[in-house]
Amino acid sequence: MEHVIALHQVYAELIFRGLKTVELRKRRAFNEGDLVFLYVARGNPYELRDTLRRLGLHEEQTLTKRGTIAGGFEVGEVIKADLDTLWEMTKETSGLALVHGENGKKWLGEYIKDFGYAFTIERPFLFKEPMSREEMKERYGVHVEGVIHLSRRTRKEWVKNLIEDLMTREALYL
Repeated sequence: MEHVIALHQVYAELIFRGLKTVELRKRRAFNEGDLVFLYVARGNPYELRDTLRRLGLHEEQTLTKRGTIAGGFEVGEVIKADLDTLWEMTKETSGLALVHGENGKKWLGEYIKDFGYAFTIERPFLFKEPMSREEMKERYGVHVEGVIHLSRRTRKEWVKNLIEDLMTREALYL
């Protein structure tokens, strides 16, 4: 199954730099073998700037642009766990410790509550030509802003067409 999800730019940057190898969600959004395309959402610009600085980078060195479907990944292992277990298993691979430091576990607890899911990120890729929200509006007549999660399960023809279009785009596997 194919999905399009929104992800804050700081986490997309970490995925495409090989520093985030696990995606965390409060619900089982994906299954092993699914293909996930990433819509780069706004997020907190200070978190992005500070995280890039900690990596020795500047904002001009981002691999992604906000408001685009920049690339994606294949879903590997799917793990369901309680907060403490999930934090211990993923604090260094989810990007939370890098972005939030000591507050990462608190952030995760507020997000998932009692338990959540970890999805390992396999074969991340960047599109040679990301799809902008302007292109989505032009091609499919939809305005995309904010958090989205689309999947092939939908009955909406434009979503199916979008996913087909994304499947044919030239990608660079990282």
